[in-house]
Amino acid sequence: MPRTILFSLSLIPTLLLGCISNVESDVDVTPAPSEDGVYYDALDKATEERTVFKDFETRYRVTATYLSPEFRGAFAKRMESVYKRSDVLFEEADAKAGFFVSVHAPNEERTDLANPQHWSIFLASNEGPIRPVLVKRLSDKERWRAFFDSVTEWTTEYLIVFDVPSVNTNSPELVAKTAMNLTFANADAQVNLTW
Repeated sequence: MPRTILFSLSLIPTLLLGCISNVESDVDVTPAPSEDGVYYDALDKATEERTVFKDFETRYRVTATYLSPEFRGAFAKRMESVYKRSDVLFEEADAKAGFFVSVHAPNEERTDLANPQHWSIFLASNEGPIRPVLVKRLSDKERWRAFFDSVTEWTTEYLIVFDVPSVNTNSPELVAKTAMNLTFANADAQVNLTW
């Protein structure tokens, strides 16, 4: 056999081992959110994403996860699975409509959702728009990356809370399903997300 073929064949085991995250029997690698079946189903149901293009340019991408009772239950189970503890997170949204939001834009000024001069955020209701009682910028990307695939080094994360009750929009007990309509508006576009 020619030397190049033998050399190539000898690299196959090395390349295959390089693709495996860990070969130690006493190490369990934490799956990404998209690889955690039960959690990912809840995350997928609770998450909406839109990208705004204008003048052949990506202006921003917004990804919002509704912190419904169903999602918060799945989140608590993943917290226990990943960190082996049951921290209570999103206390500010307890019993209220809350959203975990990631925003990506080429310009950091476009990601400042807390600036009311640049962004308008509201929930639609029969009485008119409901403004948030909290728009809190979140830090510690490493922590959030274990729960949300949308978190990257180029995104900015927020907890947005409205003073309305949190409901499970998929609940079979609800005769008339309550829709949550969240709107983000800025000089580029208005994005409407519905659960």
